[in-house]
Amino acid sequence: MPTPIPDRSPDAGSQGPTRRIEAAGSIATALVPGALVVAFGFRAGGFFPDSVAAAAIGLALLLVLRVTSAPRPFAGLSVPLAVAGGALALYAAWTLASSSWSDAVGRALLEYDRALLYLLAFLVMGAAGREELRVRWLVRGLAAGVVVVCAAGLVTRVLPDVWTVAPTVANDRLSFPVSYWNALGLLAAIGVILCAALTSDLREAAAVRVAAAAALPVVAVALLFTFSRGAIGMGVVGLAVLLVVARPRALLSGLLVAVPTVAIAVMAAYDAELLAGSRPTGPAAVDQGHTVALVVIACVVAAAIGRAVLLRLDARVAEWRAPAWLGGRRRVVGVVVVVATVAVAAVAIAGSSDALHRQYDRFVSGDAVSAGEDQRARLTNVGNNGRIEPWRVALDTFADHPVRGAGAGTFPLRWERERPVVFQVEDAHSLYMEVPAELGLVGLVLLILAIVVILGGFLVRARGPDRVVHGALFAAGTTWFLHAGIDWDWEMPVVTLWFFAAGGMVLAARPSGGRALAPVGRILIALSVLLVAAIPAQILLTEGALDESREAFARGDCPAAIDRGLDAIGLLASRADPYVIVGYCDVRIGLARLGVRALEKAVERDPANWETHYGLALARGAAGLDPRGAAGRALRRNPRERLALDLVRRFDTEDPRTWRRRALRARLPSD
Repeated sequence: MPTPIPDRSPDAGSQGPTRRIEAAGSIATALVPGALVVAFGFRAGGFFPDSVAAAAIGLALLLVLRVTSAPRPFAGLSVPLAVAGGALALYAAWTLASSSWSDAVGRALLEYDRALLYLLAFLVMGAAGREELRVRWLVRGLAAGVVVVCAAGLVTRVLPDVWTVAPTVANDRLSFPVSYWNALGLLAAIGVILCAALTSDLREAAAVRVAAAAALPVVAVALLFTFSRGAIGMGVVGLAVLLVVARPRALLSGLLVAVPTVAIAVMAAYDAELLAGSRPTGPAAVDQGHTVALVVIACVVAAAIGRAVLLRLDARVAEWRAPAWLGGRRRVVGVVVVVATVAVAAVAIAGSSDALHRQYDRFVSGDAVSAGEDQRARLTNVGNNGRIEPWRVALDTFADHPVRGAGAGTFPLRWERERPVVFQVEDAHSLYMEVPAELGLVGLVLLILAIVVILGGFLVRARGPDRVVHGALFAAGTTWFLHAGIDWDWEMPVVTLWFFAAGGMVLAARPSGGRALAPVGRILIALSVLLVAAIPAQILLTEGALDESREAFARGDCPAAIDRGLDAIGLLASRADPYVIVGYCDVRIGLARLGVRALEKAVERDPANWETHYGLALARGAAGLDPRGAAGRALRRNPRERLALDLVRRFDTEDPRTWRRRALRARLPSD
């Protein structure tokens, strides 16, 4: 029976306890991306600034620890690592620099912090160098992290009486714990690819092959319940890429177990129509959920037992050697198969060009997808679900600012000004549309360069005996790359951070002997990293104070809201949000003139945001000052916003007393 691969790193086992401690630390570092998947998974996917900042600080500290404790802290430095890392670093710097022409420093800081997070993950994983055992542990950890998140989400769907989701979480499509169904769907699709690779890899430990097979029904059913068409489609593409690139030798064993168990579990879940409705936690739906849970558990057990039994087949495959006469022909056969596949696909496409044209027309004109009471109907609907209009606005923005873009974080402002429908979006639902809109051709080239080099590294390493784990990374990376073109995956670290972390490790050189870096040099580098981490630290502290200020404002406690808002300003004065809260509270407690000053500062920090001008108009009206100019600017920045339109009408008078009365009665954007 095959055994787990040995540690083939230099001097493995020759240094006694010290070497074992170093090896354990190296493996622990490789598990960090998987641990962050779990952490982000239960923190809204890492979408909010506090989660991003906290993770960036943690990774920065890991890098400092590496730099100060290792004689050669960047033993993994290689040309591909330097190219991709340099491109990513320049992308982060360009993101921050964009505040100089967008006049929205606060927005650029938050976008920079996310780019910095991905850069730090890349550097932490690449610094120590590439060892196959570390890569394997990284893939194992990622798969385990995905399974944990997907299993938690699945329990809330099939056993809501065991794990109840808060009523504030939309549950017609499975989104818990990530909070966004398409992100959870992509995560599950990546999990299916990784587990399929692990269970089909002869060089993997027997226990891992069995565990991966057992996890597949869970992850696949979670994917189904997201009803995410893009994630399912890209997952299928990823599996095809895995089969072609990785060519796992234990594929037969994996398929014999995975196909029937996954199919049975998915069909049972699909047939539970109440779990696809608008009330998946109703009494009747709970009964169906219990049935699905039993089927999934049975499939998990069957997969584990079946895969354990087929380990004997793996042993036979491992012992089999191709005849000598076939050695030189296998590559020819592979080329023939690829050419034949491409030819068949070309014929199929040519023969169905009319059908493809009709599907394209349906996608472009189908707009929003309405599944009604049954979310399963989504799976056969090719409507664009409202994506075309944000893409058009993004392209228009790029056309206006082709080189440098409009500035990081400014797309929602452009959308509010030009949106053709009353529908709010914060992102362009495409990384490759939003980046050129906000950061121009410069930002797009830098980001694409980093991504392509990483994907190329995965593909190049997918050769030889360790091709399965690298092929799995390439397949999962391809899935992420494609899906990022139709959704806001970049803003969800739960599905994106792993890509750059794995990229850093795979692009790194193998650690070897060489000159140690002088202690003074290591200290200077560590201090530089700590300096870079200052911005995430500011954001984290500011976000805490700002959250408390928002909560106090929501419950009507203006003294506390002002106090924490001023704390947030003291920590990071470039964001408009705390000034808005302080300004509104000043008006509430009768200090309207102070409110005007606070909201004027908010406008200075986010001049293209309709809400800051709306707030300034209210404050000026409450102070008896002419609010009509500010109200008009708010409306011009969001012409389809009813609050802004109503405010212009309310203030269409010359009477200061009327301004004051109507300002105090007006609704706030947060109401």
